[in-house]
Amino acid sequence: MDWILSFHLLFVEYQKRIQTVITGELGDYGVQLEVGMMFTNRDAFKHHIAMFAIANKFSYRSAKSDPTMMVLKCVSSSCPWRLYAIRLKESEIFEVRKLVKVHTCSIEERGGYQSQATAAVIGELMKTKFAGNGIGPKPSEIKRMMRGDHDVSISYWKAWKSRDMALANGHGTCNDSYKKLPAYLNNLVLANPGSLANLHTEPAGEGGNRFKYMFLALGASIEGYKAMRKVITVDGTHLKGRYAGCLLTASAQDGNYQIYPLAIAIVDSENDKSWEWFFQNLSAFVPNESGLVVVSDRHPSIYKAISKVYPSAGHCICVVHLKRNIRSNFKDRHLGYLVAKAARTYRLNDFYATFNEIKSMDPSCAEYLIAIGFEHWARSHFPGNRFNVMTSNLAESWNSVLCKAREFPIVQLIDFIREKLMTWFAKRREVASRFEGVVTP
Repeated sequence: MDWILSFHLLFVEYQKRIQTVITGELGDYGVQLEVGMMFTNRDAFKHHIAMFAIANKFSYRSAKSDPTMMVLKCVSSSCPWRLYAIRLKESEIFEVRKLVKVHTCSIEERGGYQSQATAAVIGELMKTKFAGNGIGPKPSEIKRMMRGDHDVSISYWKAWKSRDMALANGHGTCNDSYKKLPAYLNNLVLANPGSLANLHTEPAGEGGNRFKYMFLALGASIEGYKAMRKVITVDGTHLKGRYAGCLLTASAQDGNYQIYPLAIAIVDSENDKSWEWFFQNLSAFVPNESGLVVVSDRHPSIYKAISKVYPSAGHCICVVHLKRNIRSNFKDRHLGYLVAKAARTYRLNDFYATFNEIKSMDPSCAEYLIAIGFEHWARSHFPGNRFNVMTSNLAESWNSVLCKAREFPIVQLIDFIREKLMTWFAKRREVASRFEGVVTP
């Protein structure tokens, strides 16, 4: 019976070691190297050894290598440092079987250890900084970290490439993320009752489907909109991931003049079809009605989509964008100031006084503004109520929050947005629960 107990104890210890590998609890790269250590695969083993060599400032060479084993030696032929590792049978796991830890070579002979810091190794080292919804360090910060923490100098290009690899290691690849998207959206809707999610694909080769558009509005956003002023701002911003694309957003303003994100969409670009598709999905809870106002920049596709999906709504141009367009097209900064002044006036007399000043300075600018239509940019001519929302800054400030996350794979980007919204809503609900009156402070 003793041999059975011994075998059981050995088996339990082996299982613990395997579990240590699987859960990644081997410690930080470069911290330790011992006989019996296991690694999930050959690459993980090589990355660990490279960082261990960098941390201990020595260089090594491969004395023998094949898919099932590796023998490494110190670059100094007289140094006894040696490592032997094998791949376990019917497994990808590599185990360190033999290790001579002692170095008898001089520091000069160990030179070249910095060459171990390849982009792949640095990417593996940095991946924990990108885990979850972590944005991680910039290439310039990676350069400083490698220099300060590991005494290794790398180029900006290597830092950029290693960051790209760390992002993929921490968040997964873009391809994998798109494959996970349908299941993710399904689970998101189940976990957030009342949410709307729509995934639009198009036929691809060999009977498959390819991603085209994605729309998402959380249940909390939909419910909250019922208490909002009926003014929404929309905007689009480019994504920075491998497959690029564009992020479309719609936002409202709550009683405390804070941004209240309503919906997002990820599309191929800002074009007629994508904006129309976005507004069609948005209309599921933002109905077409005469009191609705949409504020945006002057993108022509937005104009066309609103005229089709929201023919009863008013459409207003962001004053900031209009001011920039004037300065860009007419090269006179004072004209931009006058246009913004005319746009914000309440009374027709004040508007025409300023507009006539614009006309006397540059008649072509006046014609440009007339062609746009006063009702689209001048508050005094707008038939509805903009509630003092004169710009699309709400949408743009939301985009700025998402700036660094725009390079994430699609699932991680959406989850970053979900996490940000749920945090905001929870904090605002807590603050609102302390209100004693019926009017926001």
